[in-house]
Amino acid sequence: MAKNQGLFKALSSAATNKPATPEVTAHSEPVAYYQAPSREGKLHLSAWLPPEYKTSMRAIQMKRPDVSLQDLFAEALNDLFSKYDVPVISDGKPEPRRTRRAGPHPSYGR
Repeated sequence: MAKNQGLFKALSSAATNKPATPEVTAHSEPVAYYQAPSREGKLHLSAWLPPEYKTSMRAIQMKRPDVSLQDLFAEALNDLFSKYDVPVISDGKPEPRRTRRAGPHPSYGR
């Protein structure tokens, strides 16, 4: 029974003694992390797509081994930008907008 009383004393004294809490200070500077120099000034874009997209991109990359996957994505996005008549990006700088032929809009007269 003495054993139980010692345990009870230890538990009750532990409950009354609050553990020391670490001092929290506000940091004025954000925590720095390593970023590769090649990623400086760049943004990561991603999408969840079916696996067939990756297979097709890899097939194109096999035909053009000198071109990186990143460059292929950039080319594909530039094709999309051109299709929707928005500025195309070249080496991180927008190219001038491509002008369309003069004439009626393709959807007129349908």
